[in-house]
Amino acid sequence: MTAVHRVLRIHGGRLVVDERRRELASELDAAAAEGYVVATSFAVDDNVYLVLQRSDRAESPAGG
Repeated sequence: MTAVHRVLRIHGGRLVVDERRRELASELDAAAAEGYVVATSFAVDDNVYLVLQRSDRAESPAGG
């Protein structure tokens, strides 16, 4: 099994504007549809970073 990661940067000001929050929710919904979940988050200055992770099962060449 392998893990695939994606990092999403969110400017802090984006979280206080309704339209921007809805855009973020849409981005997170799309990532969830691709199998990503929030693994962790951290902040640097005015930015919040979400680390998204998806686990992919690697199939063996023999199929099993």
